Amino acid sequence: MTAQPLEPRTARLEGAYEQVDKGLDSMDRRLDSLDRKIGEVRDDIGRVGWRMMSLTVGTWITIMLAILLHKS
Repeated sequence: MTAQPLEPRTARLEGAYEQVDKGLDSMDRRLDSLDRKIGEVRDDIGRVGWRMMSLTVGTWITIMLAILLHKS
């Protein structure tokens, strides 16, 4: 251990902790933003999925009715 007084070393550590804290806050904000964007994309995909399923079911029903009601 060095012969430096305790106060400057403590102050240097506090400064380093503040920088780490600011960096973690920035990272936390970016992760929150990314989480929101992923949620929006998931919602959009869900809506597209419902549309595709509705289109598929509607097409299937139309084809089945055309086959069953077709007069030879």
